[in-house]
Amino acid sequence: MVSYLALAEAIRGVLLRGAEAPRRQVLPIPGGQFLVMPAADLEVALCKLVTVELGKNPSVQAEVWAKRLDTGEVFHLPGEELTKRRTAALSLLAARELAPRREGALLLVGPGAQGEAHLEAFAEGFPLTRVLVRGRGRERVRALLEKARGMGLAAEEWVEDEVPEDVAFLVTATPSPTPVLPERVPEGVFLAAVGSFRPEMQEVPEGLVQRAAVYCDTEDALAEAGELQGLGKPVVTLKEALLGRRAEGDPVLFKSVGHALFDLAAARAYLGLG
Repeated sequence: MVSYLALAEAIRGVLLRGAEAPRRQVLPIPGGQFLVMPAADLEVALCKLVTVELGKNPSVQAEVWAKRLDTGEVFHLPGEELTKRRTAALSLLAARELAPRREGALLLVGPGAQGEAHLEAFAEGFPLTRVLVRGRGRERVRALLEKARGMGLAAEEWVEDEVPEDVAFLVTATPSPTPVLPERVPEGVFLAAVGSFRPEMQEVPEGLVQRAAVYCDTEDALAEAGELQGLGKPVVTLKEALLGRRAEGDPVLFKSVGHALFDLAAARAYLGLG
């Protein structure tokens, strides 16, 4: 199993070295969408095929085809696992680069696969003091709390209206079309919003976005993320941030909608190419 820190560094490498990846193609299917996401660099060619059907369980299914260009070997990689882990590793990379506070509580809104992966990633990358979880599925909330406790972390359900002051890291991982957070969060919070991925979806309230230092995974998020539509302020891409550019505001908001570049980075890590 490739660690989240290793995946994060693989993403850093792909962003800074460069690779080819067009904007993903999205086709309508009954009850959802079909996504085609190709990418390539000098060593690996990759294509991920994704179906998104929000009324089904699982709602997202993915297959990844990858080819090592030096040997000609073709690999079929575990699409759901790769997507889950590379998304959390992407948030971890952004947090390690941008988070104002380096220790504190982690609040997870959305107890599904991404909530679980972000728990694992942030526990690997930061000293967490406790974990808070909120979500609609009672069994999933309990399961994620038990997982956190099994990792040696204090964990409880978040039932308050306000975000506690000790929260340093906040993750929203829901397909909600409306905000799942209050307008105010504590000063210096790093917020990774990874669930909403279409212009009509918005997990983070507008007032919070307007105050925040806003970053995104790639320029494609400017067209795809609901939080970034008509924002009227500069948004810094993660690549620009890795090169030293910074946005102004508080808290720090990192918005990701996914991109084949990150699948390429994960495939390189899984194939031992770094």
